Formats: sequence, structure tokens, C-alpha cells
Amino acid sequence: MLLLAFDPDSIGEPSEKQAAELAETSEMNLRYGYFGTRVSIAAAGFQPDELRVPLLDFAHCVLLAARAVSDGQPGRIGFTDSSMLIEFVPAGGELAVLRSWDPVPGSCVTAEFLESAYRFSVDALRSIAERYPAFRKNAYHGVLGGMIEAIDRAER
Repeated sequence: MLLLAFDPDSIGEPSEKQAAELAETSEMNLRYGYFGTRVSIAAAGFQPDELRVPLLDFAHCVLLAARAVSDGQPGRIGFTDSSMLIEFVPAGGELAVLRSWDPVPGSCVTAEFLESAYRFSVDALRSIAERYPAFRKNAYHGVLGGMIEAIDRAER
């Protein structure tokens, strides 16, 4: 069992200036300065943790972790503003899910993690693009879309 979810109603609204610059702003700005939200993560063995994070940065890290896991490597989600870390360590067809802030490990099936990473990221991009269509014009939207497609191919 794995839960990767965000609360669309908790997504922070950009300022007027940020919204006006959405199509042109940098990846760095989008990842760290926009769209803070509440994210939940849970796995077999531990209850859901709720974290406040920048949604696009978290989605980016989830996609990088999924790429690593699909290559048989450990995947990691790091947090820019803290030393917290979530690791997904392959063990056969399963993953150990380790959180730096809690010694209680969790686990999930590898395919379930890849599906959750895909769904989480698609939902994140869709949620932002529906509210702010100019986001679709930003080059970083295309970067994330390419990362999502790679995970979709890896699942098949």
C-alpha cells in the first residue's frame, strides 16, 4: 500500500505578479516559489504523514525517484528547505520506504510506487494548469510532462 496525495484546496495562490509571469518564469521559481500545498505520504507499516511542500518541486523529486526505482536503483525525495529525506529502496519486487524523521519503515510494491508517482504528478500538473492555463506555456511544464511520459513507459 502506498499513498502519495496532495490537497488541491490547499495549493497556495500565486501573487498577481507571479501569475502574470507564469508562462515565462524560471524552473527554479516554479519549483520553489509557487504552489505550496499539503502532501500526504503513507506506506504499509506507517500512518500518513502530512507535509507542507512546494508542489512542483515535490512532483519533480517524485518523478526522479520513480526513474531511479524503475532502473533498479534507490529513489530519493529530498527537501530543499530541510534535511528531511524519503528513500525508496528496492528489495525484490518491493520497496522499503524510509523517512529520515521517523525510524519506522514502510513498504510498498514497486509497480504501485510507479503508478502512484505517475498519478500524483499528472494530477499536480493538471490541477495547476486548470487554474492557471498560462502554466502550460512555460518550458518547465514540458519538462515535467516528459518526465511523466518516461515513467508511463517504464510502467508498461
